[in-house]
Amino acid sequence: MKKLKIAFCVRDMKVGGVESVMIRTLDELIKNKKLDIVVITYSKIKEPIYQKWFAEHPNVPVYTLYPSKWLGTDLAHFFLLRIVQHLCRDVYRWWLRMRHGVRGAGDIDVYIDYYNFSFNSEFRAIKKPKIAWWHASINTFVSGNYIRYLKNYDAMVALTDGFVDEFRKLYPEYQNRILRIYNPLDLKSVVDKSGAGVRPRGKYFVCVSRLYADKDITTVLRAFDRFWDKNNRPNVKLFIIGDGSFRNRYEELARTLGAGKNIVFTGALANPFGYMRGAMANILSSYSEGLPTVLVESGALATVNISSDCKNGPREILCDGAGGLLFTPGSVDELAACMSDVFKGRVNVKKMTRVAQNGLGRFDSDIISDQIIKLIKSYS
Repeated sequence: MKKLKIAFCVRDMKVGGVESVMIRTLDELIKNKKLDIVVITYSKIKEPIYQKWFAEHPNVPVYTLYPSKWLGTDLAHFFLLRIVQHLCRDVYRWWLRMRHGVRGAGDIDVYIDYYNFSFNSEFRAIKKPKIAWWHASINTFVSGNYIRYLKNYDAMVALTDGFVDEFRKLYPEYQNRILRIYNPLDLKSVVDKSGAGVRPRGKYFVCVSRLYADKDITTVLRAFDRFWDKNNRPNVKLFIIGDGSFRNRYEELARTLGAGKNIVFTGALANPFGYMRGAMANILSSYSEGLPTVLVESGALATVNISSDCKNGPREILCDGAGGLLFTPGSVDELAACMSDVFKGRVNVKKMTRVAQNGLGRFDSDIISDQIIKLIKSYS
């Protein structure tokens, strides 16, 4: 029987939530001997963690559309050079699309645009089935007018029931093209890795996140400073685990705060689960999300979550607040109060983590991979 050849298309492979989720998805799908998988990227993969994964999985080839570093996804900081680079890149990409495009990856049966319609231009001339994966909130989808792209795709996968419900109300004409598939998570692996990971001593909060503007680490830093000051400056630390283009400015802000010496930026860690398991709480402060996997991972480790009540995902993962604490996005006072409640024992953490853990079965990697395979086969 001929294998189904599936192309997972992602602009680049930087350290972040979408990329790590895609790798977890591929880990599950390659177990199916009836699938051949190829990954298509805009730029060459430079992150060591992903270079290592693909080196260990030669049966998953990578096809790079735009191999020139200067004309890839990394743009110059100087705005005039950036404009020139944009123009050159657009011409270069148009020429390559006309010449080869995604067809250079071989005879693909189903294309998966894995990140928010980023391959819409490349897919226009492709007649094979195309499925889009949406990794952001419904607000981002609506404000960006992304609905204009959906007519070129056979289906779109969203990550939460909340997104699907709102989408169908807003776009009833497309209600049959959308479905929900959660991100897969190997819960046992998370727990096992936590035993091998670093676990700091003492009391602390942890925030595992990409250090970009939309993650609003500013609110975490200011809220921790307020918590620390209002609780008589306790010997409590805040570990910020992750990296990104805003790291320097977040570190500069931390140095200006009274609690600055209690704030530690670890950078990105291959195994943050020891930190998460030993924390008083895991904090997520995003303005918007698709499905924040870190909340699921924290729940698997029986660590209570404190999360912004942003769209879409936190409320659904945390069972409407029964499985974790929710605060208004951007509210320093509310987040500081949540930290104080956990620190002072004013919330039933054991009950919350028990509720959270009881809801984790829906994210099981075997269940999710079966749903993805069923979707792929329905369009093959």
